[in-house]
Amino acid sequence: MAATPAPAAGSDGRIGQAPGRLALLQAFVNTLDIEHATDELSSPAALDGWLRSASLAADKPELASTGLADLALAVDLREALRGVLRSHVVRKPAAIADPAARLGEIASSMQARIVAGADGSLGVVAGGRGSQAALAELLLIAAEAQTLGTWSRLKVCSADDCQWAFFDRSPTRSGCWCSMQVCGSRAKARAYRSRAGNTG
Repeated sequence: MAATPAPAAGSDGRIGQAPGRLALLQAFVNTLDIEHATDELSSPAALDGWLRSASLAADKPELASTGLADLALAVDLREALRGVLRSHVVRKPAAIADPAARLGEIASSMQARIVAGADGSLGVVAGGRGSQAALAELLLIAAEAQTLGTWSRLKVCSADDCQWAFFDRSPTRSGCWCSMQVCGSRAKARAYRSRAGNTG
């Protein structure tokens, strides 16, 4: 399946596409659809296909050799990112400790290098080879978003049976559901039933 970022407003009510290249990282997290039990990263070949369709592998022809270890690393990175993005909604130290530690371990295994442009400008690009270089590029996108101040707006839905990554465009940055019509409505209904049960 092609790596398509979440739509700005889809038929399922999901909202919040991230701007620019941050949409690639959002789409990477959303390769696992918990609600529908589908996973776009189901095999090394599927990972290759996803990275190519996301244009993270255009200059990495050696990706064809991606194996099970590379797939395991990609899934591990995806879930560590999901945990960190969840902490953008639930701001508790305990909510981020494990995912952040795992993300740090993965990041420390990646390579990056500084390059100079023809005009003397400097930039950081992913190093290494194959899928690891493509995954490192996703981490560089996250680092850039942090610099731009958009990283904390990328979140995952608070609903345990959803956890879809969305970009919170609310002025107060207080969004906690990918869809107010679906996940938000369900959460409010559960809270209402719980209150009604406690008073009955």
